[in-house]
Amino acid sequence: MGARQAAASGGGLRSRWGGVRLLPHLVWYLLASYIRSYRYFPPLLVFLIGLMLLYANRPNPVMDSYAASSVLVYAVSAWIGAGFHGAIADAQEHIAAVHAGSVRAYLTGKALAALACGLLLSVAAVAWPAASGSFECSPGAGEWLTALLAHAEMSLLGGLAALLLSHPVLKKGTRASAALLLVLILSIARNGVLREIGDGFAPLFWLLPPAAPLVDWMTAPDKAPDMNGAAVWVWPLAYGGALWWLYMRLAERRM
Repeated sequence: MGARQAAASGGGLRSRWGGVRLLPHLVWYLLASYIRSYRYFPPLLVFLIGLMLLYANRPNPVMDSYAASSVLVYAVSAWIGAGFHGAIADAQEHIAAVHAGSVRAYLTGKALAALACGLLLSVAAVAWPAASGSFECSPGAGEWLTALLAHAEMSLLGGLAALLLSHPVLKKGTRASAALLLVLILSIARNGVLREIGDGFAPLFWLLPPAAPLVDWMTAPDKAPDMNGAAVWVWPLAYGGALWWLYMRLAERRM
C-alpha cells in the first residue's frame, strides 16, 4: 500500500485540526531526522566558508556584499532542500504520512522544515557581517530590512525549487541533481546568458526562479532590468507560491 492510500485509510482516526496540531511536531521530527543523517554538514560547511571568503577583506560595501551572500543562501538552501530526500527512508516517510493524517500534511511539514533551514541561513548571512564589523559603515534600518527580505526570498526560491526537482517528483537522483544545478546556474546567470544568445530568448527565462532580478536590484536598484519597485519583491513570493502548489500536486500523486 502506498503512502497516499495508507494515509487516506488512517485519516479517519484524526481530524484535519488534529493534523494541524501535529504539524509543529512533524516539522521538528523531520529536522531532527535530517540532522541525524549528517546531510546538513556539507552545505553548512560550504555556507560558512563562503561567508568567510566573502568578508575576508574589509571593509565591504553593504548592499553589494548582501547581494553576493544572497546568492550563496540561494544555492545552499537548494542543497539543503535536496538533502531532505534520503534523510528519511521511504518506509519511514509512509509511516510519517499516516501519522500526519495525509500525504499533503506530511509534504507540508517537509517543505516547512526545509524552508526553516533556509530562513536560519538568511538570518545568519545578514547578521554575521554586521556583527563582525565587516562593512564600511553600519547598515541602516532600510538596508537591514531589504537584505533580510532578499535573503529570505532567495532561500524560499532555492528550497522549493530543490523540493520540486527531487524525490518523489523526480525519481532518478542524477537527473534531479543535474536539473537543479542547471536551474540554479541559469537563474543567476540569466542576464549574461541573454547577452550571449540574444534577448529574443528572454521569455523562456521567465520560467526560471526570479533570482537574478533580486540580485540586480540589490546591487543597482536604479539600473535593474526587467522589474522595478514592488514587483521585484512580489514576483518571487508569487513564484514561490506556484512552486509550493506544484510541488504539493506532483509529490502527492507520486508518493
